[in-house]
Amino acid sequence: EDLVVIDECIAAFLSKTGLSLKVIQDSLQSTPLKAALSAAQSSEPGAMADQSSQEARPEDILVAILRVLQTTALFSTSVSILEANLHSSIATLKAEWREKASSIHVWFTLFPGQREAHEDKLESFEGGATSLLPTTEKSLKDFCGAAEQLVLDYMMIKVKESLQGLGESKLWSRSEEKDKTFDLPSFSVFPSKHVTNLGEYLLIVPQQFEVLDDLDELNSRRIKIKESEGGEEGSQESNSFAAEWITRIVEEASKLYIRDILRIPRLSENGCSQLQADIDYLCNILQALFVPVPLTLKTIASNLSLKSDEIANGKSKPKECDASTWDRIVRMRLDK
Repeated sequence: EDLVVIDECIAAFLSKTGLSLKVIQDSLQSTPLKAALSAAQSSEPGAMADQSSQEARPEDILVAILRVLQTTALFSTSVSILEANLHSSIATLKAEWREKASSIHVWFTLFPGQREAHEDKLESFEGGATSLLPTTEKSLKDFCGAAEQLVLDYMMIKVKESLQGLGESKLWSRSEEKDKTFDLPSFSVFPSKHVTNLGEYLLIVPQQFEVLDDLDELNSRRIKIKESEGGEEGSQESNSFAAEWITRIVEEASKLYIRDILRIPRLSENGCSQLQADIDYLCNILQALFVPVPLTLKTIASNLSLKSDEIANGKSKPKECDASTWDRIVRMRLDK
């Protein structure tokens, strides 16, 4: 009965807090907030034009949202530790149950019939297969999902601003014939403003997590939970809360970039060169942040490295590629 009360109380708290997160998330999607954030960027005196707008946004908003994420992770690990301790206590109680000299047998003598009822409950809880806090477990999952989505939505505002208009840009369809009057050398193509703005923002994401404290405590808790679950003890970096979230944010930004690339209606030869320069730049950013390059991005880069006549016969498709992405790029290049 005590477990049921604890379970319901924690679940009610998480439910109420989750509603508050939903309100904050809805406000992030509102036009007034986005306009205010953009105004904060444009009105800051002496700000460089190519500086990330995330730095110009009110710092308390960023810190507050990241602290929501940190608090969520701490609460989640605390609940996991609590449940592990409860299972350990039940195992201890089960051991005392078998000892006839234990004081618990006095209870059964005073209250006949209690032994069978409690024995069935202990049997169902023993081993850790059954959650002792089922309502909390469900509410915690919803709460963590809401908090994580809130962080991703906020961190993607700048990403979406950087990629705005990428699919409709004339860079991809332009056709400039080489001047045959003079034999001028061909110059390298520089990355477009869309991808450079995106890359500059991604490079400051690790700095944004420096505002959080107590990360050592959180990382220690996460490692202990993994060890208790039978997992191998990993390196501190692989278990780092900040490193995990930096990777998630960069991967989500990469997905949005790839999504917008695949919306480009047509790619000329010059457009292919431009897109190849952009992708090479972004891949370098990902490597600098120790984030794996997505297969879809590798597929696009592989396609762009070939000439149009090489992809037209359909024999140049590599075995390890995203087939749908490859076919989409082929249609973009061959659509005259």
